[in-house]
Amino acid sequence: MTLSVTLIIGVLLISIVIILTIGFIFERRVSRLRILIEKERLVAQQASQELAQKLFNQWTETSVGAIRTQITDTVRKDYQVQLESWKKQEEKKIREDAIQKSVNTLLGKIGEEFSPVLLSNRFGVNLKDFRHLGTPVDFVAFKGLSGDTEEIEVIFLEIKSGESSGLVKRERRVRDAITSKRVKYELVNINELVSSFKSSLEERQNP
Repeated sequence: MTLSVTLIIGVLLISIVIILTIGFIFERRVSRLRILIEKERLVAQQASQELAQKLFNQWTETSVGAIRTQITDTVRKDYQVQLESWKKQEEKKIREDAIQKSVNTLLGKIGEEFSPVLLSNRFGVNLKDFRHLGTPVDFVAFKGLSGDTEEIEVIFLEIKSGESSGLVKRERRVRDAITSKRVKYELVNINELVSSFKSSLEERQNP
């Protein structure tokens, strides 16, 4: 009887050890499997992020250029219409300081490109009769040159943007010369000028 109890107890102990061993092994495998799954998840996440970045870069390269071109063309075609509409809609608002600053900035950017269009009506000068110099005056307009008028008028135009309309020293000197009528018209024969230059050179070479 005692031998049988001892045997049963031994078998139970062995069974318990085997079960614990199997459970330990299973737990280790489950832990390794969890680690592998986490690694695979991180790899998949990184791969998905790289793929998303790559797709975004491709979209940027292929789409942004086309969008920019489309926007530029649309703005160019509609600019004149929108400018007139904007002028009417913003007529009241431009009295405010903030809007006025925006208008000045816009006019500064438009600058000399659109000045003849605005000045043509103001001074009654055909657009064909404007000549751009840039410095020391921006434009010279020959009023009546394209028409049938016998006498034409020469107008010197200096364009300023922003709040300040003051002239720098060299611009004031040009203005003073014009207002004081210190203006000449000279007709120069280029052949005579070249001959005179050649003669001057010959005199220097053969004193």
